[in-house]
Amino acid sequence: MSNNKTSAPMHDEHLDSQSVSLETPASISHELTSIVPELRRIARRPALAASPLWKEQGEEIGRVTRALAHAKPASPAPTGPARFVRVASWNIERGKEADGQIAFIKDHPALSEADVLLLNEVDIGMARSGNRDVARELSEALGFEYVFGNSYLCLDPGNIRDGASGEENSLGLHGNAILSRYPILRAENVSVSITKDKFHSSEKRLGHKKALWAEVQTPLGKLPVATAHLDSGAAPFQRGAQLRDLLARLEERGVAERCVLGGDFNTTTYDLKSIPRLAWNIFKKMLRGGFPHAIHHYVHPHEIYDKPVFDALDAAGFDWKGFNALAVGTTRYEVGTFDSESKVRDYLPEIFVKILAWRLKPWNGVAPLKIDWFSGRGVRALGEAEIREESGRVSLAPQSFYKPRHEGVLLSDHDPIVVDVTF
Repeated sequence: MSNNKTSAPMHDEHLDSQSVSLETPASISHELTSIVPELRRIARRPALAASPLWKEQGEEIGRVTRALAHAKPASPAPTGPARFVRVASWNIERGKEADGQIAFIKDHPALSEADVLLLNEVDIGMARSGNRDVARELSEALGFEYVFGNSYLCLDPGNIRDGASGEENSLGLHGNAILSRYPILRAENVSVSITKDKFHSSEKRLGHKKALWAEVQTPLGKLPVATAHLDSGAAPFQRGAQLRDLLARLEERGVAERCVLGGDFNTTTYDLKSIPRLAWNIFKKMLRGGFPHAIHHYVHPHEIYDKPVFDALDAAGFDWKGFNALAVGTTRYEVGTFDSESKVRDYLPEIFVKILAWRLKPWNGVAPLKIDWFSGRGVRALGEAEIREESGRVSLAPQSFYKPRHEGVLLSDHDPIVVDVTF
């Protein structure tokens, strides 16, 4: 595992984890809420490291930012013989629209038949999502077993795109989750290399990115699944390094031979490690062909700009070409929307928002980006109607579901994606 260290106190960073058996339920609790305002007022890492607060609570903060929660539902979803496993992956944008997401999954003809859900951006006790336990609520509503892997202790209630609720976080947890119709045997919350110290970000946090894997007992046999949310505020080679960390851990644990891996890989084609890197990245795009070149590579990030991510998969023997609807965006930049334009303002002056509005007119103000992906090893991705089960379920080709809505409300800034696999 790479150790791209920052000046962060080591209690909060690359402490190793172990795969754990999920025989008994576990929740994540802590009593750090009372000191969060004081932690938030500390400006820089060195001051944090020298503070009495860190000396007293550093180990507890480290425990919380690496913790797992898991439970079985009170009313399990039905199971039965199956000839394939349907895996869905979705960045649910914190679960701010959890009720609508539950309804959407239950009503959707493909997602309602999913066996495993890989979820990114999952909140527990965050003000922006109503201080709800999003992972547990989805689990109970769908009748799926779940495991949640925490990444952060969030010191802010959210960022400018989350809206101001006026409340504080009850727990301040944010990470990844895996939900399964079938039993989850064991799981692990995996540290990946640190690309940016989130203590210094616009949404102040302690902790760092994690990936999550779990071993699921399906009717076809044991199937390890994994999800990763790679860092958008990083260089492509750093996203590749984060993915290699996860792939190496899967290999170490002996679960890489048969595995489905998915998630938000943030293959935006941009290097957001620094403003000079971003400027150079934009200059190269303009030099190579301007906006038509950029638009093409937004949905073909594997060709040039985010090639390190796909090189990592190739080197580990994971197929990705057959597991995805290629050249189909899973999120998008949309002119005139606060969500899209505010992300540009995070890095660039206002003039760039106006330039984008002008230059994207030939594309009706919309630039699709393919940033959510599946890959697999030791399993085969199925095509449309390749397998028909006695229950009436029919296999689908890999696909995404455009702009999921419930009662007119957009549920996430990402589209859910699905793949059917057999082995």
